[in-house]
Amino acid sequence: MKKICVFALAGVLFYSCSNSTPKTEKVAEKPNQNLIEITNDMESAASMIPSWTNEKTVIQTKNPAAHSGDYACITNDTAEYSYTYSELIKNINTGLPKQVAVSGWVYTTVAKPNFAIILDVSEKDKSYDWKAFPLSDSLVEKGKWVEFSNIFYFDKPLNPEQAIKIYAWNQAKKPIYIDDLKIVFEY
Repeated sequence: MKKICVFALAGVLFYSCSNSTPKTEKVAEKPNQNLIEITNDMESAASMIPSWTNEKTVIQTKNPAAHSGDYACITNDTAEYSYTYSELIKNINTGLPKQVAVSGWVYTTVAKPNFAIILDVSEKDKSYDWKAFPLSDSLVEKGKWVEFSNIFYFDKPLNPEQAIKIYAWNQAKKPIYIDDLKIVFEY
């Protein structure tokens, strides 16, 4: 009888230690190797992020409140160009991008301003390719944050030594704010 109890107890312990129910694992998806994503919420502009220039346009703002956080970029009559992403193509990734998607949020103090997101590709400080995405038709209502999104395609062949700049250009001269930028290079 003792032997049967020992075997029964051993069987119960063995069964309880084994996991008879199938495990469900959450497998993290691999990031897309063909995309490089760069985000900027303007909160760390003062720390001088190397690929970003014109940080004097990033201010702490309460009226209007930033789209997120405490800081946003302002363009106006004295700051026509926004906080700018600027980098050599070879420093972004080893390949050459096919396109770049730019999205973010804009707050305007005037309806239908002459305002655009610019993609500038230069070689040895000389413009090679320049594209504008005008936002006047999207900014029909003043006094609220509006989301924008655009894809720039590279029509001309690129090389690793060229520089890419992405910025906003305010020709309206009235205060326009930008926040929560996202730049996605596709290879």
